[in-house]
Amino acid sequence: MLTPKFKVLQDDKHLSVHIFAPYARISDAEINIDGESFTFYSSPYYLRLTFSGRLVDSELEKHTAKFDAAVGAFIIVCEKETPGQHFANLDMLTTLLAPHGATGVNKPMIEVVGDEKDGELLDEQDEDFDWMYEQTLPEENIVTGGHKYGFANNTTGVFTALQNELKGVVDVSDPDNKSASQRREERITHELRVFDEDHYLADYFEVDTAQQCVEFIPEFYSITSDEVELSDQDKEDMMKLPRKEHLLDKGAQSIVYLGLVDILYSWCYNHRVTLGENCVESAWNVAKLSSTLSWFDSFTHLKDVAVGSVRRSVTFPLIRNWLLSQEVLKDTAQILSLGRKKVLQCLLEIQRFFNSSEPRYLLNQLYITDYCVWIQRIKDNKLISLADSLKKLKISKDDICLDLEDLEAAAHLVLEEEEENALAHGENINNIVTDFAGLTVIENGAALGANDNEDGLKKGAAINPREGLAQLSDSDSSSSESDSEDDSDEDSDSSDSSDDSSDDDSDRDGSSSDSSELDSDDDTLSESDEE
Repeated sequence: MLTPKFKVLQDDKHLSVHIFAPYARISDAEINIDGESFTFYSSPYYLRLTFSGRLVDSELEKHTAKFDAAVGAFIIVCEKETPGQHFANLDMLTTLLAPHGATGVNKPMIEVVGDEKDGELLDEQDEDFDWMYEQTLPEENIVTGGHKYGFANNTTGVFTALQNELKGVVDVSDPDNKSASQRREERITHELRVFDEDHYLADYFEVDTAQQCVEFIPEFYSITSDEVELSDQDKEDMMKLPRKEHLLDKGAQSIVYLGLVDILYSWCYNHRVTLGENCVESAWNVAKLSSTLSWFDSFTHLKDVAVGSVRRSVTFPLIRNWLLSQEVLKDTAQILSLGRKKVLQCLLEIQRFFNSSEPRYLLNQLYITDYCVWIQRIKDNKLISLADSLKKLKISKDDICLDLEDLEAAAHLVLEEEEENALAHGENINNIVTDFAGLTVIENGAALGANDNEDGLKKGAAINPREGLAQLSDSDSSSSESDSEDDSDEDSDSSDSSDDSSDDDSDRDGSSSDSSELDSDDDTLSESDEE
């Protein structure tokens, strides 16, 4: 038989059950209503629901049923036995599917004893928790049960047979032979050892990426608990959850609640750094940041949860920023304040992360699936109380024992020294430029001072030295020509004299030629005389 998809709506007098069974035999449909129990059968579908209130029996034929062919759904409208009564948990599909009296893992099938009100147990869950009070872990019987982990510490021996899967799932080694206190001590030691100061400082000063994540406003800040809606995918995943109920004592409940905060913190971090759009690293982000999932840790104090989560958020992920970690704490409190439906939505998303990221599906079997079942039966006021305590909690940089304040102060000193050195280097360059401005330029054997022609220097500063000298020469020539007409005449005279000198040179060349000829004649005459 197949369990069909369904949803349940209500008003003051009626309860409406919508059953999506597109391949059902309509003529064979059978409906049976008996007090709190509702049963539907139409081959190949079978559905049994248990409500928190009583309905009018089907024998009285006060219910109506029809088949909507457009959507392929049966719509059955039932009358409430007590008009105006509110039926709780209609969104918690797994709770509706669970038969009355179902129990948790590794326990015999027994009926849950206790008064009920609106379908919620009035037992030890109604006791108030002091989330700031240091609890004690339940003692482990290592002779008969071994060291335990998993949801409510009810599992052991898993990794004895799955050693090959261990490294791909968790950071703790050989968890079956280590107690909760040993696992915690190793976790803290590991976090302090692998903390990367350079990576942290890089994200501390290069704030562009981190700032974008810090300024991001998740959508769950703009809704109320009544406005939380489970998607069709969420409802489909809820149908696949086991039909059971967990019976927990007070110590186990405290561990489960605090572990929930730790897991939700990792979800909120991933949601913020991906800006609400999950990526292929989302499963790694959630598994790595959660001490519960990566080290099988069991918390006994809310501050320990917050300290561990923040320390891991500045040690392992890609973006390691203190302000970002603080914002994620606020996000976690906001999720808790929205109640179990929003928390369930987050847990179902984590379950999908791990199912698509082998071998992390083992974390679903150890923790997430049980959390998805358990969260549907708890009361919202417990989550709201936990959220209020988390909002009041203040975590300082000293609490996480990484010396972040000293590290940041030392980095600032180094930057200040570098800035001072850069400033001094800039002053030296300015002095060199000033010295160059005072140099004397030699042109054609004449000295030209820096102050003789400021315009010339300014022009020459933008070009090469030879072009500058040429400009200075042209500038001096033009200025000297405009001084006086006498200077102009003198220049023309000097020009004439240069012409004359050139003529004289040519005459000298001529005379030189003549003299050589005369010498030649003289030699001839002397020879004749000798004869």
